[in-house]
Amino acid sequence: MALTRVSPYPNRSVFVDPFRLFDEALPDLWGRRPEASRGWNPPVDVTEDEGALTFVTELPGFEKDQISISVDNNTLTISGERTLKGEREDYHRLERTYGKFERSFTLPATVDTAKIAAKLKNGLLTLTIPKKEEAKPRQIEVKVR
Repeated sequence: MALTRVSPYPNRSVFVDPFRLFDEALPDLWGRRPEASRGWNPPVDVTEDEGALTFVTELPGFEKDQISISVDNNTLTISGERTLKGEREDYHRLERTYGKFERSFTLPATVDTAKIAAKLKNGLLTLTIPKKEEAKPRQIEVKVR
């Protein structure tokens, strides 16, 4: 006999995304499938040290040509699309999210956007944005007369 997990809150996702209920109940109202109406956002960690800002985005299964990175007016935008392989009817269960995503972050004026470095390894996209020299901490020597 197989065990079945039962949640006391079967529609918990309604509290996270209240519009999802309408999309699932009335998918043809807007002439699209419910999963196509929702975007998804990969998680991003942002850290800062005295030399740079670092953005680490989880993008498992992505190739570099599926990802777009742009900076416009001190706004960093990471976007891409995960496409479904084959037809939807070929799957017994779909738990991963497919479709387009876009994440935008306002950058401080203290970073040098011309020197952004991007690396994709093991499903993690790492963007390193160095700080401008004048923004880095510096030691000031105290002179004694």
